[in-house]
Amino acid sequence: MYLLFLSLGGITLYTINGGKKSENKFKVAAAIFHGVGLLLLLVAGFGLMKFRGISHSALPVWVILKIVIWLAFGGLLAMASKKEKFAKILWFVFPLLGLAAAYLAFYQPF
Repeated sequence: MYLLFLSLGGITLYTINGGKKSENKFKVAAAIFHGVGLLLLLVAGFGLMKFRGISHSALPVWVILKIVIWLAFGGLLAMASKKEKFAKILWFVFPLLGLAAAYLAFYQPF
């Protein structure tokens, strides 16, 4: 999770401060951290499902919502690196998505 938020925060802050994607020297490292973070979260999530005995054939709603949030984290890196306007909005959206994912995992409301 740290790798994911490190890369998202770094790219978002770089874009907010006027940096261009083509001028970013660390865009490859940020993309690698982002991808590795997403992969680790996916593997850990499915491992936790197996540990808790949740069937893969009939996923609960909270698991589906967590997968949607995971996909959003995967796609929003590109949006954060494009325009300053999007990056300013995503600066606040990323922590909210993280809180929503944590809430769904901890309380399993659905």
